[in-house]
Amino acid sequence: MKQFKTFLAICALSVLSFGSINGQDLATATETYNAAATSLNEGNLPAALDSFNKALKMLEGLGEEGAAMVVEIKAMIPQIHLRYGKEFAAAKDIDNAVVQLKKAIETGKAYSVASVVTEAADLLPQVLMADGNALLNEGKFAEAIVEYKKVLKADPENGVAFLRIGMAESRLNNEAGAVAAFENAIKFGQKEDASKQLSVLYLKKSAAELKTKNWVAVLDNAKKSNELAESGNALKLIGLSAVQLKKFDDGINALEAYYAMDTNAKDKASTLYNLALAYEGKGNNAKACGYYKQILTDPTYKQIAEYKVKTQLKCN
Repeated sequence: MKQFKTFLAICALSVLSFGSINGQDLATATETYNAAATSLNEGNLPAALDSFNKALKMLEGLGEEGAAMVVEIKAMIPQIHLRYGKEFAAAKDIDNAVVQLKKAIETGKAYSVASVVTEAADLLPQVLMADGNALLNEGKFAEAIVEYKKVLKADPENGVAFLRIGMAESRLNNEAGAVAAFENAIKFGQKEDASKQLSVLYLKKSAAELKTKNWVAVLDNAKKSNELAESGNALKLIGLSAVQLKKFDDGINALEAYYAMDTNAKDKASTLYNLALAYEGKGNNAKACGYYKQILTDPTYKQIAEYKVKTQLKCN
């Protein structure tokens, strides 16, 4: 988890002396205030918060006599919650970090401490994101999604959170959820990474449809993949499915682009054979012959290539 910057030490509060002030209520409130200051100086944040809140309640009932201390306490409480939240975050206690950061925001708004509200509001999504990332890395995909959605509740346009949700949904084979998340990630500033992830998703779906020879689905998903991030695998699937569907121009364009990427690929013969089929389908026998001739010695395609060259197309 990202280490959060050390919270600037809250200035040590001096123990106040009100020996000259009469009034049991004010004396009790002052004593409670002093106990809170001592706890804060000792780093005992729970005790400091408890005593400051008790002192605040007492002082608010005293009117002008306790006004100065009320102002000080209201300035301190949000800062203590923020400091406490950072300490929990640094210790990787995410649940308690979130509780304290939310309290910092809540009290910061109530007591008009804008700087604390801003800092805690910025930090809260980072803490939640760190928790989601840890869960994602552990393979706890459903749990990670829950945390990332908390990030989005705090920051609805967080593109990284949408990106990570998409990744988790993909691993859970929730295609609809993954697509929606990646599309939002693209919308909110993560176009490059989200496009790659979405491209891989469509490519996997295309390859899965290939096993059942659902050529329409193979072509559709391969095209979507290639539009997002061009790849040799997508081009190959576009080419193969387009030839099967007799969309010869699409097949030729994709397969020739794929072949140009590596003219010595292991599937070279297959690519040349499908190019020959596509040109033959278009009625361009000269180009078809050229490709058939290149696979005359291939063990897999030798017999069909010889038949095409010598008998059916009577290639020169």
